[in-house]
Amino acid sequence: MVDKLDEMEGKLNEQIEKNVALNRRLAESSADVVFGEVTEGLATTQKEKLATLVENVEFESEADYREKLVTLKESYFPSNAGAQKDKSENLSEETSTPTYQDISNTMETYLQTLNRVSKK
Repeated sequence: MVDKLDEMEGKLNEQIEKNVALNRRLAESSADVVFGEVTEGLATTQKEKLATLVENVEFESEADYREKLVTLKESYFPSNAGAQKDKSENLSEETSTPTYQDISNTMETYLQTLNRVSKK
């Protein structure tokens, strides 16, 4: 009876170890899929850098892992679309297009200065 109990306990422990290994592989596979989806559109070097950053991120669920990856991605590789738009808006606000009259006045001033200098 004791031998049978020991045998059954050994089989149970073996099955538990297999189950843990399978769950670990499933989590790794799911993490790889989520990583691929999140890093879509990034350059290879950016993907590699993000991969090194993500090494210590714990996989609890797909949604949680995706949220963590998106947070890391946005903090290290901010999207340039909004930044470029803001920069172009600032440039257009700061620089005004000179009118023909402004250019004429400026050129006239230069010509007057050159005339004075040339007479001396």
